[in-house]
Amino acid sequence: MAGERQRGRGLLGVRARLRRSLRLRLTLAFVAVTVVAVGAIALQVLPSLESTLAQQRVQSLAQDAGAAVRDSRAQAGGASPGSARSDRLLVDAVAARTGAEVVLFSPAAGQLVPTRRSSSGRTPADGPGARLAARAVQARRTMRAVDDGDRLVARVAEPVAAATGRRGVIVVAEDLADVRATVSLVRRRLVLGGLLGIVVALLTGTAFAVGVSTRLRRLEQGSREVASGRFATRFDVDAPDELGALARSLNTMQRQLGELDSSRKRFIATASHELRTPLQSLSGFVELLQDEELDDEERDAFLARLATQVERLTRLSYDLLDLSRLESGGLELRPEQTDLHALAERVAGEFLPRVELEGRRLTVRLIGDPVEWYCDPERVAQIVRILVDNAFKHSRSDDEVEVRVSRGGGAARIAVADRGAGIAPEDLPHLFEPFHGTGDGSGAGLGLAIARELAVRMRGSLDVEGGPPTTTFTLELPA
Repeated sequence: MAGERQRGRGLLGVRARLRRSLRLRLTLAFVAVTVVAVGAIALQVLPSLESTLAQQRVQSLAQDAGAAVRDSRAQAGGASPGSARSDRLLVDAVAARTGAEVVLFSPAAGQLVPTRRSSSGRTPADGPGARLAARAVQARRTMRAVDDGDRLVARVAEPVAAATGRRGVIVVAEDLADVRATVSLVRRRLVLGGLLGIVVALLTGTAFAVGVSTRLRRLEQGSREVASGRFATRFDVDAPDELGALARSLNTMQRQLGELDSSRKRFIATASHELRTPLQSLSGFVELLQDEELDDEERDAFLARLATQVERLTRLSYDLLDLSRLESGGLELRPEQTDLHALAERVAGEFLPRVELEGRRLTVRLIGDPVEWYCDPERVAQIVRILVDNAFKHSRSDDEVEVRVSRGGGAARIAVADRGAGIAPEDLPHLFEPFHGTGDGSGAGLGLAIARELAVRMRGSLDVEGGPPTTTFTLELPA
């Protein structure tokens, strides 16, 4: 019993895999389309084909019979109507013209009876021919009929008249065995063509499905390699179709993931280095402070340096936290109507102790009318704070730092300019990257990266015009 259960579960697993197989579904789809097409043709064409061919034949037979009757009248010459000679000429003419069985029905004792047949005439007097003749006499016009029984027969009843009026009916009957043979041939050809189409669809569908599933399998394998961290994997763009477009999209994704992974590793390595430096300094100062032979002056100097390193480490941790929030999208903006000139004045006031201590010059200038703008005042202040701090770091103590507030072109602008050494051309493309230029000792290189990201989050921009004698960073906020 256990073996049977295992075999049963195995069969169910095989069936489930077959149901999930794209290759099988594509192949069956090709076969199903072919079967439906063949079935539609069979249902639409075959039932009406025999009727259409039979109607065409009976119409042609009626035309030939009518023409033969008219010709026989012209050829009768001196033969009196209704005579044996004229009846024979009439029947022979119609039979010769149509090549079918011909029977002449004449009135006798109030009914129609067959009075002359063609040499091959075998139409019984009480059969379909007699009934069709009676209908033609009653309707006084040509009647047509197709009998679909054991034999397919086309019949035409053509009234014939003498000079004194109507006197009889010519009935022409033609066996349509060739029509049935033609329909049977078409049916057989359709079945054979359908079977051939199914075989071709099966082979074509299998080949197409194998090709598609193989390409999908390669894409799946490549995506697994990328997911496992092998970002050098490339997806082959082997055709300009949807799968090729998917491969191109996956290549773009792979390239971006590779760049993100490189940036992550570089970020971690640089952040580790930046954190390790102040930590090592703190560890060294602590060891020095533990020396009992230090005098008060040396101890105060070490404590001042220790405080500087703690401040640097604190600032770095806050910058890393801000950058992490920005990259993860966890930063929430709270816009409100803000006086940008007053905001710039407030930020400048925060630097007043530093300005007085270092003998700096920091001015705030409003260009044009007051600027009231809808923005997040805390984030704008953070950007201005970063720019002013950056200007102080890269300029001399006697250089002026200027903050200009203006508006124009549907945007508000806050520009921070300094007369420092300027920015090297090779540094401009990387100026807003995290940890750029960390070797100059002026900071961790996160401030400008945070400022640019904040500007972008507020749908604005942060640009720089560098080069001596003036370097200007401009924050632009759209309406």
